[in-house]
Amino acid sequence: MNSFTYFTGEDFILRKIANFDCNIPIVIDGIDEDIFDKVKDKLLFNFGKNATALVINDSGETESVAIGELDYHSKLIIEPCDFVERDYYTFGDLVEIIRRLRDPDGCQWDKAQTNLSIRNNAIEEAYELAEAVDLMDREKMVEESGDVLLQGLFHASIAEEDGLFTPVDVINGVCHKLVSRHTHIFGANKAQNAEEALKFWEQAKAVEKGYSGLEDKINSVPVTFGALMRAYKVQKIIKKCGFDFDDVGGAVEKVHEELNELMSANGPVEQEKEAGDLLFAVLNVLRLMKIDPELALSGTTNRFIKRFLYVEQKSIELGFELNHDNMDLMEKYYQEAKKVVG
Repeated sequence: MNSFTYFTGEDFILRKIANFDCNIPIVIDGIDEDIFDKVKDKLLFNFGKNATALVINDSGETESVAIGELDYHSKLIIEPCDFVERDYYTFGDLVEIIRRLRDPDGCQWDKAQTNLSIRNNAIEEAYELAEAVDLMDREKMVEESGDVLLQGLFHASIAEEDGLFTPVDVINGVCHKLVSRHTHIFGANKAQNAEEALKFWEQAKAVEKGYSGLEDKINSVPVTFGALMRAYKVQKIIKKCGFDFDDVGGAVEKVHEELNELMSANGPVEQEKEAGDLLFAVLNVLRLMKIDPELALSGTTNRFIKRFLYVEQKSIELGFELNHDNMDLMEKYYQEAKKVVG
């Protein structure tokens, strides 16, 4: 007997999780006329207007009708369809598509990848998602969120072939983590604000990870982080021991102190050391002001690029070269760019 998923009309409407298996028939039965519009709206949302449903017509015969053209019927059977024919896909479809690409007769590039070869892709996609959020670009946020999700599932699919873990293990693990660390939601703790919620999360994490002291927490910060991010994370851990400035003013004074030491340093080795101290001191200022250094520096870099490209365009229009001899001109149009391109 063929498999299928069964819902009553009421059950279908009440189902909160929009993750239907489109590879097998979905039977919706006992649909009262007064809820049919809600059933149809949900079908349109989850399957698209071009997906088809089997219905019994007035002649008592089975007929296939596009969901967008459905009239009232007490029973609908949503027909399974091939990947290339769908308007909408589910989480399970994504896993199956990745597996299909890795099949012996799948995509040559996808088959050739390993967990190591795609390692940096996740980093790149995460930065692209962050940029989309900065721009508040809805379409880009949807696309880049999907790319980040794809990277995690791609890793899991490769690992599955090697017998290491599966996409189900990944989902199971993150669900366990969300439940076990939100003790103020799924446990006895009560959080009055975001700061208390974070405190309970970190306490639960420490228990889960078996942290016995400060060294364990510091060692949990990946050495693969960029230097800026790693330093920022370490500072946030250390501050919880009380080793911190009383206010941002003290951190600013430290920046001036480190800048003077850099300018007085002798030789490249000493200069590099003092330069690191200066950057570390600047991070303290940003942390106390609750400014994410990665986002702040990324934003500045993006603005600098746009402004200098404006300067380049002016050099083309007005016929001057981009070199130090024309520094006054470049500075003039750089300042102008701040008003024109932001």
